[in-house]
Amino acid sequence: MNIGQAIVILRKEKNLSQEQLAFNAGISRHFMYRLENNLASPTVKTLEKLASALAVRPSTILENAEKLPAE
Repeated sequence: MNIGQAIVILRKEKNLSQEQLAFNAGISRHFMYRLENNLASPTVKTLEKLASALAVRPSTILENAEKLPAE
């Protein structure tokens, strides 16, 4: 599952910078970088914050991640 790439795609669709999404989700930009590069995995709470900031359901992020090739 490629959650990081799914987040990047949704972020770009919403025309948000990495810094803007991190701020809107209430997480650090460094952690956002780690998530997008699959160096860290989001907790359920973080996934909910990201989904809220992206105006999607958490399941949308997971469904998109399953469709992408694993890294």
